Amino acid sequence: MKEHYLGFFLLVLFGLSGCGYHSLNTSSSKKISAGKTISIPLFANKTYKSNLESVFANAIIEEFAKRRGLQITDAAAAEMTLSGEVFSYISTASSYSRSDTVMQYSSSMKLNATLRRNSNQQVLWKGDLSWDQTYPANVNIGLQQNAEDSAIQEICRRIAQQLYLKIVQDF
Repeated sequence: MKEHYLGFFLLVLFGLSGCGYHSLNTSSSKKISAGKTISIPLFANKTYKSNLESVFANAIIEEFAKRRGLQITDAAAAEMTLSGEVFSYISTASSYSRSDTVMQYSSSMKLNATLRRNSNQQVLWKGDLSWDQTYPANVNIGLQQNAEDSAIQEICRRIAQQLYLKIVQDF
């Protein structure tokens, strides 16, 4: 009978010793997000498409504003600065009808971002992000432009989500 208890005790002891897994919310991810302030200047736009930096700025500010943790503030008061550049934007036809008419376009945007601690300019996170979005083709130029603008807003929103998550999870 004692052997059964000893075997069970050893099994529990080995189970509690763990195998190296830990929660994503440990260590530096709490250090980055909990009650910290961040400045987000406009990203540089290195593409031919005007206004991408403004659309992305609105998306990233909205993403940070709806979440807890990091608070957006001016550069002088911020503990960290998130900067970067939009370095690629392309919109191409992605599907055609039988009569060789464009049915859909696909837009793709890529950017890089760097999060730095302002006190010593230490890089806390750096990386490239991208998103692709399809939208319908339209023979009306105004409607076509509206569809592309909506796709750009969705791209920026998705990249802003990715960026926020990568920063707070400290990848």
